[in-house]
Amino acid sequence: MTAGLFPSVRGAVTLAAACLLLPFAAHPAHASSWGSPQTVNSWNVINGRWTANNELETYTPNCVWYDGGTLMIKTYKAANGTYYSGRVESKALYGYGTYSFTANMPDGRGLLPAVWAAYLNPWLPEFDAAEIVGQNNRTVYQTLHDQNNGQTQYSKNNSSGWTNTFHTYSFTWWPDHVDFAVDGTITGSKSYKTPAGTGMHFIVNTAVGGDWPGNPDNSTWATADGARYLKVSSITYTPYYP
Repeated sequence: MTAGLFPSVRGAVTLAAACLLLPFAAHPAHASSWGSPQTVNSWNVINGRWTANNELETYTPNCVWYDGGTLMIKTYKAANGTYYSGRVESKALYGYGTYSFTANMPDGRGLLPAVWAAYLNPWLPEFDAAEIVGQNNRTVYQTLHDQNNGQTQYSKNNSSGWTNTFHTYSFTWWPDHVDFAVDGTITGSKSYKTPAGTGMHFIVNTAVGGDWPGNPDNSTWATADGARYLKVSSITYTPYYP
């Protein structure tokens, strides 16, 4: 993701889906025609050091795989002190419609798991379906970044925390606004018209360190295998034709 109300930057992979979220909107739909939900499962996997927002991770394809139909992103600290993680971006661009991720986010100080979408070339606009700061897992953030990086951010709290269990994070991109939702409930709606020709790539990744979450510490890696995992069991796109 781009630097925002809280800074963050994201990268890419491809993903399969099983569960489907039906389209919804806070505002009335225009002359509406919906296509069938599509599974997003063709990805570019990022490979290399990522430095935006002073992040610390090196993305590697070795940290990205499928377990059955679930996309797995592994994040860990190697013996040499390097932080490895995974990032994927869909090969295809998508248009108006509902972008849905059913994801199990990791916690851990200094981690920033995210499921989101961006134009990428140029980078903006960007719509973040969910970002969670690892040491504050009771709040999920959803953000719209316009083409000038003007930002509108929504958040939703959960006293039980959002991490280590599956939730569905989504947004619906209409011709004149964007609706954000968590588990099918609208969390915010922003009027916005994208520039002509804009499309969106689906993106999944976990960042390490940086301006927003700060640095990890020993507690971050205090797990049975010394790693944290972002799991996405479903990624779907439901097209909307105005």
